[in-house]
Amino acid sequence: MGSTTTAGPTTTAQGVPPCGVVASAQVVVTPGQELCVATTHVGATIRIVLDPGFHWDDPRSDSDAIQVGNIQRPPGGALEADLHAVAVGQATVTTVGTVACAPGQPCPALARLWKLHFTVTQSSSSLQTITATQAESGHSYTLHNGDRLDVKLSGPSNYTWTEPASSDQGVLQQVSGSSGSTASASFLAVGTGNATVTASDNPGCYPRCLAPSRLFAVNASVTG
Repeated sequence: MGSTTTAGPTTTAQGVPPCGVVASAQVVVTPGQELCVATTHVGATIRIVLDPGFHWDDPRSDSDAIQVGNIQRPPGGALEADLHAVAVGQATVTTVGTVACAPGQPCPALARLWKLHFTVTQSSSSLQTITATQAESGHSYTLHNGDRLDVKLSGPSNYTWTEPASSDQGVLQQVSGSSGSTASASFLAVGTGNATVTASDNPGCYPRCLAPSRLFAVNASVTG
């Protein structure tokens, strides 16, 4: 087929929404650096719209939690489909598009991968978002699949926080993050188990001076 590239979390094509997901109260989409993630609930229907200029394969789900239906192919090579959340669990929906070229014109052998990871919960009202600051360092939290943990750190301007990180991406997946005199990160509970989120706040003169670094750590137990 030639080379394959991974579609980024957002697109610039007119009429194509971020991550290809039409905005809806039934789904929360978080663009990631390499993978978009979405949280929804049983009974929801999510509409996707993918870039024109590509011949897209039929989207496929790797789990019974999400079913694909109502596939449409508007003129110009775009693709639209409905994703039905039918069971609690995890699912990744993927499709590959090859460049659509005019007949008789030179055409690069280029393919594009679109991928979206879902967490499906029992109901939308069951989801929670927990925010932790440096004051909560040392705390432990119990989460369920689809819950979010937002970390927001601040401190003296002569100190620099590292980007908060998860010890187990299979349990608590990082979907965004930043570092600096203030730092933040968002994590999505995606699998049963335990994970620790850590960050360190280092003085600007480190390691030449004796000013101590500060450690932030919170523990998360995801129960499913």
